[in-house]
Amino acid sequence: MAGRADEYPLEEERCRRKLVELFRFFAKVYPCEVAGFCVMGNHYHLVVAFKEYQKLSRDELYELASLLYPKPVLDGWRKAKWERFNKRVFDVSELMRNLQASFARWFNQAFARKGRLWGDRFKSTLLEDDKALLDCLMYVELNPVRAGMVERPEEYQGASLYYREMGDDRWMIPLTRLTGRAKRKDALIDYRARTYYRGNVPSKDKQRAIPDRIIREEEARGFASQGLFRKRLRYYVDGLVVGGEEFVRGYLERLRDSGHYERRCNPIAQEGGFVMTLREQRSVA
Repeated sequence: MAGRADEYPLEEERCRRKLVELFRFFAKVYPCEVAGFCVMGNHYHLVVAFKEYQKLSRDELYELASLLYPKPVLDGWRKAKWERFNKRVFDVSELMRNLQASFARWFNQAFARKGRLWGDRFKSTLLEDDKALLDCLMYVELNPVRAGMVERPEEYQGASLYYREMGDDRWMIPLTRLTGRAKRKDALIDYRARTYYRGNVPSKDKQRAIPDRIIREEEARGFASQGLFRKRLRYYVDGLVVGGEEFVRGYLERLRDSGHYERRCNPIAQEGGFVMTLREQRSVA
């Protein structure tokens, strides 16, 4: 990203969540599937599989274009415009241009800033086959471990393994396809094991790695998923409202305007900030 070397604009949780939200959105616009990702403090990694170019029908193109443009604009498009759009949706450069421009607009508005956000042009690597894809995914998942931010890759909330561990991965390429395992549970165990063993070995001198102690613990557990939401969580019982920070803040403002909520100033972060809650106000102050 543009700026000083010691600036980490993506460290803030809402920035990571917004970027992941855009990964989801643009995977619907472009004929591609997200295999994995990792949002670090000042850069991100995104692994996608694009479909081969094909000529789409006008209805198919209209469905995709309507996600980006209002109906009056699309109604004015002529044949040449639709043909150009057909080529654009199969272009990874177009995907990245729209993705980064959308995030930059949101970021500048959210932080009341102007000017350029991204630094150099994005770098892309073409992956030859499924083996290269898995190798790339493990490299991506292990970025937070290599940086010394977490010991277990699924603990980092800006990476795809965290979302897969939660079961929030239906919008990504299924692990059953990536690993060849028939069942999702077995595929997740396989994927976690591969990632852990790869992360146990530093790829260069003085680089952080997953400790032997954790490898032994995982081997004893069979690398089974710990499931971040398997246990019964109290905030689903008495949280009043559960969701992302912007959603909860909006609900809080409506309650304040109506005079029904005055006690707590901010939403409460749960599970490391992945969800926010607003607990019931006590009847006696």
